[in-house]
Amino acid sequence: MIPLASFTSMSQFAVICTTTAALWLGWRLWSFTLRPMLHPELPKRYPYLIPVAGHIRGMVRHTSNVFTQGKKYFGKTREIFSLVVMGEELYIVTNPSDIQEVFKHATSLDHDAMAADILIDMGVTKSTVVRIFEPIYRSKNYIQATHDDFRAQLHPGPRLDKLQADFLAHIDKSLRYDAVKGPMVKSSPTGSKIISLWEWCGQVLVDSAIEAFFSGSLYEANPDMLQDFFTFDEESWKLPYRLPRFAAKKMYSSMDKCIDAVSKWLEFPKEKRQASWIVDQMVEGLKEVEVTDARQRGAMVFVLFRVVNSNAYRLCFWCLVYLLFDPELLKGIKEEMQPAWSSEGVGSLDMSYLLDKCPLLSSFYEEVLRFTVDTVGARVVMKETTVGGKKLSPGKKLLMPFRQGHFDTDFFGPDATSFNPRRFYDNKSLSRSPSWKPFGGGLAWCPGRFMARREVYMFLGIVLFRFDTNLYAPDHRTPVFPVLDDSIPWGGVLTPKPGHDVLVEIRARN
Repeated sequence: MIPLASFTSMSQFAVICTTTAALWLGWRLWSFTLRPMLHPELPKRYPYLIPVAGHIRGMVRHTSNVFTQGKKYFGKTREIFSLVVMGEELYIVTNPSDIQEVFKHATSLDHDAMAADILIDMGVTKSTVVRIFEPIYRSKNYIQATHDDFRAQLHPGPRLDKLQADFLAHIDKSLRYDAVKGPMVKSSPTGSKIISLWEWCGQVLVDSAIEAFFSGSLYEANPDMLQDFFTFDEESWKLPYRLPRFAAKKMYSSMDKCIDAVSKWLEFPKEKRQASWIVDQMVEGLKEVEVTDARQRGAMVFVLFRVVNSNAYRLCFWCLVYLLFDPELLKGIKEEMQPAWSSEGVGSLDMSYLLDKCPLLSSFYEEVLRFTVDTVGARVVMKETTVGGKKLSPGKKLLMPFRQGHFDTDFFGPDATSFNPRRFYDNKSLSRSPSWKPFGGGLAWCPGRFMARREVYMFLGIVLFRFDTNLYAPDHRTPVFPVLDDSIPWGGVLTPKPGHDVLVEIRARN
């Protein structure tokens, strides 16, 4: 701030203030009035007060609110608009028909360019990115071939059946009453255990995924792999902002430990690793494209580790929360699932029955997804493209906040903001709605969506039929439903706000 004493007269100060105000008003007039009038073919900018900085404060504090307020500002037109964040203009697409049009422009609106940015954020070097995006592997680039392998592993078929069996075996083992131990257990009254539901879901699901995808030998590379991953997962929302290391020490430290562990594990003899088919394919592919540096290989495989583990445990948490706070819903779901249950141990769930003959369970699962998922599709404009009547300029990034569509009253009805477990049961066409995008769409449609459903069904089935579960609150207080934290752009299933865990008392059923 310039001290008043530095001016030879107050008139000079007044001139500077007047000039600054005039420049600011001129900028506002051009950006938000004249520019839209002279160039109606360009996306309009959502107004902001400070040039260059734009909407940075809102994006950091509550990204979803910025998208929502921007959509409201332009009314029912649902037209593509833009946000400015630290001098960068981002196109925001919320109209379902425009989103479908984006998917059709696979070349001019490129997903791979965004994937490259994500990989660099995760510790992959630019030289490695160049190698894996060159078309030198199976007539494609490495990333495209790996996406094909993901579908081969995670879409219905023999490979998914094998993975499902491994998952079920480990979940079954981890959900034995005697196996429920450690920091997740907050107290142990006679004949029962009081547990953190958040920690229980995380421990069981991530540990089971490690066993199914990587084998327990990963713990030999890092005995604290679970805790390091949870620390990283909690902090990982900071990655897209590319904060310096001193500003995100916990995130970078935990990510380094995880990547180091995977790098070390990849040096184990193959017979000791006993990895799933997709992991072996990734490792062999990296050799073929001559990515031989141990840490780079570890960073690439850790990307898979993160994708596999970041969402399933959160989804299980929310499913159990909604069931435990609604006894009638819990009763209905258990009655429908009952024929799929056998108490004979491993293989105790008939997954085919759960998938094909439990419509209420399916509707409930999809409604939980609708409420808790905050997936954002992203593209880079490679050449001038017109979508929804708006001209998109090369070099700009395009974001599709799919969560906006999940609360669209035009598709989901006037009660779209209310949780209704029968919504998809009563209207089966909703799962084909253009506004329904819990797993993205287009070329980036998540191949893990089939495995995610199976993980949740496995977990719910065993918990509901192996244990008696009751909500618990100290001092006989009434349990409080946890608040969804939609202020942080997780890019997947949202977490509860800090301090909004749920305590559950479990007892082993006879």
